[in-house]
Amino acid sequence: MKLEGETTFMQITLTVPDEVVREAGARGLPVIDFLETLIDKGFNAAKERPVLTSAMERIRALRSGLPGEGKR
Repeated sequence: MKLEGETTFMQITLTVPDEVVREAGARGLPVIDFLETLIDKGFNAAKERPVLTSAMERIRALRSGLPGEGKR
């Protein structure tokens, strides 16, 4: 059960290419920290792209109008 104000996390398993492990080592970072940095950067870049947002809105609009599916 999630308590009010509590952050929840999802645990996943990844296969990390040797190139990523080497890059983390070259930066003096543990692999997990390097991957979290990459995820954060990608998430922030996606949030800053209005084109992506409008594309997602168009997809949602198309999906809501598919035959056999109710409007959401």
